[in-house]
Amino acid sequence: MITRKAKRWMYYITVSLILVVLVLLALPSLQRAIERAQQEIKPKNGAVEAAADTPAEDVQPQNLGEYEKVAETDRLELLFRSSDSAIVVKDKSNGYKWESAVPLKDVSADGNELWTASSQSIFHLTFTDPNLPAMETQETNSVVEQPKMKATSLDNGISVHYDLPRLQISFDMSFQLKGNSLEVTVPGKSIKESKNNWLMAIAPLPFFGAATDKDQGYSIYPDGPGALSTFKSNHPTYLNPYRASVYGADTITFNNYKREQNAMLPIFGLKVNENAFLGMITQGEYDANILYSPSGYLINLNRVSSELIYRREYEAVKKDGNLTKKPEKNVLREDHTIRYVFFSGNEADYSHMASAYREYLINEQGVRSHIKKDDPIPYGLDMLMGIKKNQILFDHFIQTTTYPEAQQIMEDLSKQGVKSISANLLGWTREGYLEYPSGYTPSAKLGGLSGLKQLSAFTKANNYQLFLQDNYVEAWKGSDGFSTRSDVVVGANHFAVTDRYSELFYLNAGKQNEHFQGKILDPLRKLDITGINFDGIGYQDYYDYNDDYPLTREGTAKQWVEMMDKSIKQFGSAASIGGNGYSLKNSSRLFGIPMEDSGYFFTDETIPFYQMAVHGLIPYSGDPQNLFYDPQLQYLKMVEYGYMPYYQLTKNYSEELKDTYYSDLFSSAYDNWANQSVQQYKEMNEKLQPVWSQAMKEHRKLQKDVYEVVYEDGTRVIVNYSPREVRVEGDHIVPDKNFIVVPKGG
Repeated sequence: MITRKAKRWMYYITVSLILVVLVLLALPSLQRAIERAQQEIKPKNGAVEAAADTPAEDVQPQNLGEYEKVAETDRLELLFRSSDSAIVVKDKSNGYKWESAVPLKDVSADGNELWTASSQSIFHLTFTDPNLPAMETQETNSVVEQPKMKATSLDNGISVHYDLPRLQISFDMSFQLKGNSLEVTVPGKSIKESKNNWLMAIAPLPFFGAATDKDQGYSIYPDGPGALSTFKSNHPTYLNPYRASVYGADTITFNNYKREQNAMLPIFGLKVNENAFLGMITQGEYDANILYSPSGYLINLNRVSSELIYRREYEAVKKDGNLTKKPEKNVLREDHTIRYVFFSGNEADYSHMASAYREYLINEQGVRSHIKKDDPIPYGLDMLMGIKKNQILFDHFIQTTTYPEAQQIMEDLSKQGVKSISANLLGWTREGYLEYPSGYTPSAKLGGLSGLKQLSAFTKANNYQLFLQDNYVEAWKGSDGFSTRSDVVVGANHFAVTDRYSELFYLNAGKQNEHFQGKILDPLRKLDITGINFDGIGYQDYYDYNDDYPLTREGTAKQWVEMMDKSIKQFGSAASIGGNGYSLKNSSRLFGIPMEDSGYFFTDETIPFYQMAVHGLIPYSGDPQNLFYDPQLQYLKMVEYGYMPYYQLTKNYSEELKDTYYSDLFSSAYDNWANQSVQQYKEMNEKLQPVWSQAMKEHRKLQKDVYEVVYEDGTRVIVNYSPREVRVEGDHIVPDKNFIVVPKGG
């Protein structure tokens, strides 16, 4: 009979044998993991045409060879190092060198050898193995991978072919000087990949010009109107960087409450001491991210760059019914170009960066001015006309402003001294506001076609603007005019994109363009309106795998832009809500331009980069003045950022709206806001009309809560947000929570 003690020993021996077997089984995998880790944290020197598996020593600056000048302009020199393809751009105006590889003496990675190596890389690369049951992305860089390289001379530049043997991925990247700028291009046709490793993204020059904690300066990124983060000698360890998809998130989101501000422009910038650059994506921006990593995120270097997207992930349904992430099957073979424009001395600031982007919009993107020199500032007026209230048996249509009442409001504003009005009608169709598709028939309860025709004739006779706002992007289940099977946006998983309740859908832009041109434009031809205000197209963009009309993000945007173009040809103008870069050429009026950034922990200032790029070209408005928690603060922000005064009003009181989808309009009765709005309009028009058609040339912070804007003719607008009066340069007194205008030379 086996004793209890013997049983215990047999149990111990059995468990020990099992543990030994498990360790032996795990050893090969563990050994491979260790070898891979050692490979990644021991970057090796490479050479042009050198094999990736050639043994080499750890990175040492003296072993990398010398730079050779490969291009030159009046302003810049381009230097190239053949051993690792690192580049240097030398500014001949002061000798400053912008380096792609951070000098190792400046790298502080707290012992992280992998990120020390990363700071020397010419590119970062993200890839995935499509054969895995669940998607896993991995990141690597040029130092870790040691690609085979072949350099070819170009006109005023050089092109490098990178072949990554381990991943069996290859591509080209070119570097060319043009005037005072460097252009970096990755041709789409050069990309090759293997069946086991698919390319997801490439980030060229991830550490170009990176600044240390000892440097003075800041990074800018397109969060809302623009955001600025200063370099800090003392900073925390950050868990996440700023990463934003240009023109909106890659995937359609139905959570509007936590939506971050858009990257409306494909730009980023860096100021290091007395030098700066502006980066802008001039090709392939629809499939790109903007990245800003402050010192303290993985490594103590401040860096800002772009990331080029070649695949996205999507949710797929497995055989067992569960969801999993999968990479898109086809690689995006489009050209990507990033242009770096350089500044030095007094020009090295975000104001000159914005001016450079403004010149790009005018000279290369065809954005033209819609404001004449002597034009008065318009009074921005949204009028909510009608909206449906859901009831058990029949929906109730609430008339908040009829067409005759809208005319009465504008007549009253005119009598009170308002010289120009830019009016926009919400909910003007029989379906009412937020019922999409809303059709094209003016609501009979608001006055019908004859009433809207009379209103439009009145606005034209008084040289006022009148836009009809509509949404050709969203659609609600149960509404007439679309099919939830064939007319909606389809994801890469071949399912319609919809909310969790399958109530809200997004419409295929190509089919909506056809519908707009074939069904909507002609019935509105009799109206003397200024144009259509397109809701939705200016703040989002998406892929569509609709079988009948597949579209890339660029293709979707092009369909919307064509719709705007048709509005211009028929009515003379078009407007958009939001301000994504592709909408600027065809917009004569911009709505919903944000005044604030998303509030990232590392952001120090909101800056009006977007406004500086478009002021004097396209009139724009932000949030309605009557819906802001602090109207005076909002008013001062409009003055500082160059907005038009803007209100969203109704003839009737807004109490009836509390049980509708638009209960946010809590204070809208015209009679309550008429006097205050006219008073603020008159002040803005009297003081700021001379600069309404001018570009903002400079914007700067004078002291805490005090900001200055300088316009083309030298006029200065100084805004004081503080609760005390302040004295500024030139011995000027700015009252508390107010602003002054100082003429040129004053």
